Amino acid sequence: MTTLFDPSRIPTLQQQERTRPWSKRTKKFDVSVALAVIVPLLIVVAMFQFSDIPDALVMVIYLPLQLIASGIAAYLTKGKRGIGDSLIIVNAIGASIFSFVVIISVIWSLLSHGIKALSIPFLTQNSTYISPSTPLEYGGIAHAALGTLLIVAISALIAVPIGIATAIYITEVRGRAVPYVRFFVQSMSGVPSVVAGLFILTTLILTGAINTSAFAGGLAYAILMLPTVARTAEEVLRLVPDDLRTGALALGSTRARTVFQVVLPAAKTGIVTAIILGVARVIGETAPLLMTAGKNDATVTNPFSDPISTLPVSIFENVAQPYPDAVTRAWGSALILMVVVAILFTAARLIGRNKVK
Repeated sequence: MTTLFDPSRIPTLQQQERTRPWSKRTKKFDVSVALAVIVPLLIVVAMFQFSDIPDALVMVIYLPLQLIASGIAAYLTKGKRGIGDSLIIVNAIGASIFSFVVIISVIWSLLSHGIKALSIPFLTQNSTYISPSTPLEYGGIAHAALGTLLIVAISALIAVPIGIATAIYITEVRGRAVPYVRFFVQSMSGVPSVVAGLFILTTLILTGAINTSAFAGGLAYAILMLPTVARTAEEVLRLVPDDLRTGALALGSTRARTVFQVVLPAAKTGIVTAIILGVARVIGETAPLLMTAGKNDATVTNPFSDPISTLPVSIFENVAQPYPDAVTRAWGSALILMVVVAILFTAARLIGRNKVK
């Protein structure tokens, strides 16, 4: 039997009030959920107040308690099928809250410890004639900030063209070596940062090809930045509609001209995002710089001649000192580094949002 839709019913259907039967909640459900939230919370608060259990362990105990309480509430209201849903919901909310708490804790620690070091001399002076026991009013991180920018710029100059060319080969040329190229790019994503530094140290610095310098640090950073740029640019180029490519080729354009005048301009904002994410990926790495860039208390502007200080290395050296002012300098350097990373990620988000528009 075939049922035909009567068009004359459309006005009547349009006047009906929208209902959401799946959102209906009974009083029993509301009470069960409230008890499932309140009871574990009261138990945890009682542990905080009246037991000697460490706070971190109490927080670890809270999650199983919440899972058990939610499972019981789900079983009483929706039966066995509700237990799985409750476990997924509690784990998802718990993971989100945990991530939020960790981020807030890190930011609070940086602000509470690092803001004491911020001053005009701290941001504009170098550390020449400064020892770890020197008062905080003297010396700064300007030389380390300049060294970080130099190394990141060198690594970007090397990794960005190679990464974008790799993405173009994978998405546009599509040659026979694409599976191998993609495999090597993915493999490079897993290279530990210390291995990248060790590679540059043993192959270029110890052989006398180059000095410990900003250029050597840039090479080590480029190894780490390359896979991020290549993989992100590949995903961005895949989002360019094929209609643009076929349209350009149908008008007589060559493949190279299509790539450079149609595909890349269409993916411009995404490629910029890939570059920013690549920079943000490497800017805090310390291990490769310890072996390739070294340390220098003076301001160095020649990227090929002398060792150079960076913010990550400055943090590493000062935080282990037994002097409170040196530790505060480390927190201040970490705060500045975090601000730079936050600016880069914000820029990436803004550029990505403009792309959607």
